[in-house]
Amino acid sequence: MSVSKNIIFLILIFIIPSVIIPISADTGLAASTNKDSYQPGDKVIISGSVGQVVNDNPVDIIVRSPMGNVYDVGQVNLLNNIFVHDFVLNDDSVGGMYTINIKYNTSSDQLHFMLNSGELSTIPVFDSEIKIRTNGTNLIKYSNVIVSSSNNTIKISMDTSQATGNAVNQEYQIPKTIIDTPGGNIMVKVDGNQILCAQTETDTMRILDCTIPVNSQEIEFIGSTVIPEFGPLVGLVISMSVIVTVVFSRTSKLHL
Repeated sequence: MSVSKNIIFLILIFIIPSVIIPISADTGLAASTNKDSYQPGDKVIISGSVGQVVNDNPVDIIVRSPMGNVYDVGQVNLLNNIFVHDFVLNDDSVGGMYTINIKYNTSSDQLHFMLNSGELSTIPVFDSEIKIRTNGTNLIKYSNVIVSSSNNTIKISMDTSQATGNAVNQEYQIPKTIIDTPGGNIMVKVDGNQILCAQTETDTMRILDCTIPVNSQEIEFIGSTVIPEFGPLVGLVISMSVIVTVVFSRTSKLHL
């Protein structure tokens, strides 16, 4: 009789709870951003993985501004156990610390990134424009844009005589309708010497983060396609003068 009671007791302890209480699997969520800090116009790429896929559940992503407002929302389907979500920071985005909340099934993760706002100027190129953003404490003056459809190049004169230090960081936001290299990168030369710029792209824009040496006189963008020909206007020097006034300080560094 006592043996039967022991058997019943064991059933109550080990079998019944496993039926009544569901066991939640740890999905092992892990995520990161492609950079720790950004400027307006940059692309933020959030990527990560889960340890265990649960049905066809998507990954929920909510990005909040420094004020706590919802800035971007995404529901991303998994490819195997990997997810990727990206968005572009608007030119008028508020600077400060942004928060990314990520949730999948019962797991969650939180990321942060800094948005450094700066001064934005434009260089007209025919009926379009190249935007320039900088966070330094220097002055750069751009003038004389030369577009060559035969060489697929755009040359712009620069005056860095009022710049301080050894280099000036500049972010060039270039529409693909102006110049592009589908499947590759735009080549950048300063005074005839090639420089390396960190490059990202959206569906319509190329974003180049370049370090320009002080005393430089000309920057050249080289692609495989350039702004369509405008008859006699091709190769015309477009006289213009743009002064980029920088109002925020930033430590200059070379982007490889």
